[in-house]
Amino acid sequence: MTQRIKPPRPSWAKWLWGGGVVALVAVLAVVAFVVVPAVVEANHSCGPGVQERGENSECIGTTDGEFVFSPDLADVENRIHQENADAVGSGKPYVTIAVLLPMTLTENDILSREWVRHQLEGAYVAQHRANKTQSWGGPPLIRLLLANPGSQLKQWEPVVNDLISRTAADRIVGVTGIGLSLDTARNAIQKLSDNRIPVVASHLAADEFSQIPGFLRVSPTSSTYGASMAGYVKPTASTATVVQDQNPDDLYPKTLATAFTKTFADSTHRIVGSTEFYNSSLTGMASTFLQMMPNICGDNPDVVYFAGREDHLKSFVAQLAQRPCLDRHLTVLTGDLAQVGPPSPEMRRGLQSNVTVLAPGLAHPQAWRDHPESFNKAAIASFEEPACDGCFTAVFPKDRLDDGIAILAHDATLTVIWAARNIPRSSPDQVTAQDVLQAKNRLHGKTAVPGASGRISFDDRGDPVNKAVPILRVRLDAPPEFVELYVPSG
Repeated sequence: MTQRIKPPRPSWAKWLWGGGVVALVAVLAVVAFVVVPAVVEANHSCGPGVQERGENSECIGTTDGEFVFSPDLADVENRIHQENADAVGSGKPYVTIAVLLPMTLTENDILSREWVRHQLEGAYVAQHRANKTQSWGGPPLIRLLLANPGSQLKQWEPVVNDLISRTAADRIVGVTGIGLSLDTARNAIQKLSDNRIPVVASHLAADEFSQIPGFLRVSPTSSTYGASMAGYVKPTASTATVVQDQNPDDLYPKTLATAFTKTFADSTHRIVGSTEFYNSSLTGMASTFLQMMPNICGDNPDVVYFAGREDHLKSFVAQLAQRPCLDRHLTVLTGDLAQVGPPSPEMRRGLQSNVTVLAPGLAHPQAWRDHPESFNKAAIASFEEPACDGCFTAVFPKDRLDDGIAILAHDATLTVIWAARNIPRSSPDQVTAQDVLQAKNRLHGKTAVPGASGRISFDDRGDPVNKAVPILRVRLDAPPEFVELYVPSG
């Protein structure tokens, strides 16, 4: 019988079986301790500067456009990324503007993906025109950073801390965006203010933000919206009923209601009935709206002022189709309207029940055509100049301007650009966030910002003074139509 020849045992085997196994286990334990957490951490990294955070595992953080937060943002983020590369690679002085917005949305978000996309598109149009034309003066060039604090800005703190830490290295001179009147937004703005970084909000209405030093907004305040609608209807209406959201986390509805009531009520105009309250933080809003109908009919107002968010307005108008007084025409007024397309089927049923809905818009392209004297030609050219390959209508032909979001985002970015480029200095590469803070105090009168939403002259609280407000009417089968441009007096 042939005996199988056994190969000699290697020296490492002698060490292993001679008691080295204990040492090997110890080494492996150390490797596991160091490597496994690193692997786990890597699994939670969405991309450079962006990490998974929060209960919805959103990609939170800051990017120059290299990381794409959502597929529908890919086009505009890629354009921003290229524009950033051109600015940095040009060898010319540049500054950075951070766009702080919720760019990842969750199921119950009060924002839409279109809202987010239009914000970035507007910021890009301002950046591109500043860098590629002489419309807003010369250098510094403009670089954009996209900072995502997640749904409802819930992860604002790590993102804001990151922006603060890189202010000098990235030449950050201001922050734009925000867009939500929430406590999280106020906390974010306050911390940026504490660190002397100016904030120019695009779409933010609550008056409470005006108390924060270094804060500006290009949209009218919610007080302006409420007062504008009251002033617009007073010639034709003498009585009004108020419906108001009591969500404790939303600052917007209360301000709307207060401003409308203060402006509307006088010796010949009055609020009738008790305020009809609802709470959007609770369920059952449709049933609550339905239960209001007998009182609304009993009060018999000329107009109903709805002080709440646009999403809740849709449900309220839908329930008007079941009110007892269908034979009476009812006009519903509300805060700013950002509706892009025709109303939902539910809202349409309400409109078909002898109801008209009017609202102030954020901005509207029809106002440019009907009232060209009220707008800066170069600012409008950023959006629809003939034969312009970098204008909004050429670059984003499938997106609309009717909601006003892109226009306001453009104006917020332009405000920082206007301030940064109008600072007396020896060299444009010396501009800092504190320089912009100083310059913001001169953005009024002859040096007001030539915005596409109208001339923007800021008061000492950072609010636009006498900002033009487009009045819109909701239509059954089309986007809201432009009715008139209302300019508050005083």
